[in-house]
Amino acid sequence: MTRRYRLVVLACFILGLRSGFQATLPICGDPAARAIFNYYCPNRPGLVYQWVAPAEGVKGTYQLSYRRASAPGEIVLGRVPLLCIVNFWNPVTAVGQADLEAVLRGEITNWQALGGQDCPIEVLTYTSGDLPQLPGAHRAGRRRVRSQETMVAAVQATPNALGVITWPLVTPRVKVLTIDGVNPVWTQEPLELTNYPYWNQLVLKPPETVPAPIWLPGRCWQEWRFSRELRDHFSPRKYLGGRTAFTLAAAGDMMFSRKVAATSLRQGDYRYPFFKVAPLLRRATITLANLEGPLSDQGRQLNMFRGAPEFIEGLLYAGIDLVSLANNHIMDYGTVAFLDTMERLTAHGLDYVGAGPDLATARQGRLLNLGGVQVGFLAYTEVGPGFTYTREPQHWAATAELPGVVPATIDYVKEDIAHLKQRADLVVVSFHWGKEYAHYPTAQQQILAKTAVAAGADLVLGHHPHALQGLAFEGKAIIAYSLGNFIFDQLPEATRQGLILEAACDRWGVRQLRCAPVWIEDEQPQIATGEEARRIMDLLATISQGF
Repeated sequence: MTRRYRLVVLACFILGLRSGFQATLPICGDPAARAIFNYYCPNRPGLVYQWVAPAEGVKGTYQLSYRRASAPGEIVLGRVPLLCIVNFWNPVTAVGQADLEAVLRGEITNWQALGGQDCPIEVLTYTSGDLPQLPGAHRAGRRRVRSQETMVAAVQATPNALGVITWPLVTPRVKVLTIDGVNPVWTQEPLELTNYPYWNQLVLKPPETVPAPIWLPGRCWQEWRFSRELRDHFSPRKYLGGRTAFTLAAAGDMMFSRKVAATSLRQGDYRYPFFKVAPLLRRATITLANLEGPLSDQGRQLNMFRGAPEFIEGLLYAGIDLVSLANNHIMDYGTVAFLDTMERLTAHGLDYVGAGPDLATARQGRLLNLGGVQVGFLAYTEVGPGFTYTREPQHWAATAELPGVVPATIDYVKEDIAHLKQRADLVVVSFHWGKEYAHYPTAQQQILAKTAVAAGADLVLGHHPHALQGLAFEGKAIIAYSLGNFIFDQLPEATRQGLILEAACDRWGVRQLRCAPVWIEDEQPQIATGEEARRIMDLLATISQGF
């Protein structure tokens, strides 16, 4: 070999090695598959992925696809659970596998057969065989959509639709069905250990033609590195779905005075108000509600409510972890009872928000680690004539020198959320606001809610109207304008209806919602069933329209 020839080979080697380090590896696939792949196998020095569309025709492109069974030559990366979704307001929440497959075969065609309303079932499927597929979904005449994003939008817009997606597309705007008792979002055990029936393989198909310069050592090194990454991060049985990091349960107004106190004393148990709802509340990672009035044996009556401090036993029994003190009754027995309430809650390990010994402290909120996710909590109340009142003058809003609550001002909401967002992955904001006994939010409620969402809030919870108000979806955030009463003694039907809102969350936000309708009987909330549950949910759906 001549010296000149050796130099040419060496130059090619150096050029190829350099180009291999600098080159990108083209991969195509739907955005959800990309998200899954990137989560487990992100870019690394010397191995950078170029995400391309199939139509671009880039040579040497790897293809990510979903398969019920892999084809020869395809690399199985793992197992992806298929999530069946329906419209958020569809009353059907659970089906059996046998019934679902009868739907897919066209044997069950009406939601009424599954416990829903009398309307036809519209099964949606995909135009491409590379997207998630349920068995039997590809029947003639079914509406086909081009992507998982389009599937979510179609199901959200179609009350009678049934579709399928994978975890990265899970959103509270649609509802994931429970199948044979297992819900991929709400299950408390690893999904791969359950009997959940619907899975696809996520596969990687190597390019059919290899780019000409693969013989260059850089490209060879890149291909070798890529194959090693696949072996290190994937396997045919690997679980490639997401997991809920924590669940949250939120309830409305709790008042432990008047008939609530009398009935509990007659029953001989301060836990009495919670007996029928505690199991639901306790299953959440964190449970919160509005404490409408002090829990204290101190102070003197300036307005209406004061509960015995022994009701803290009930809060602990129910699994309530956090209460909002930002409301129009927390000062009903003056500053002494207010401060005593905060001390007693703290002594029993209960957190509170929306109030403090001074304004700066009250506005800090709480930052809690829930399943590895940093979650911030803030609370505010409207203040002023007609909202916060006592029989004699009493300051309400906290100041630099005085204890009190955090007033719901636009500036405070913006500043506090922005400050908390620097440390929190998610932010939950509670508001005491609006007009009593009204099913629709005021203009000021809507302004405050949208201000909070624009500032970074992921979930906005409202109370004070003593009646249900609607749910609204704002981008990725959810607004519950009023959860209604929870522990109360009022008699009109609207004041005896409430809602426990459950949220399944991860680091990227709220993934799913569940609405548990509540009916108050004998000063004791219970989960509504049958016709009562249907009336409450129909009401909630009606008053949620138009947001």
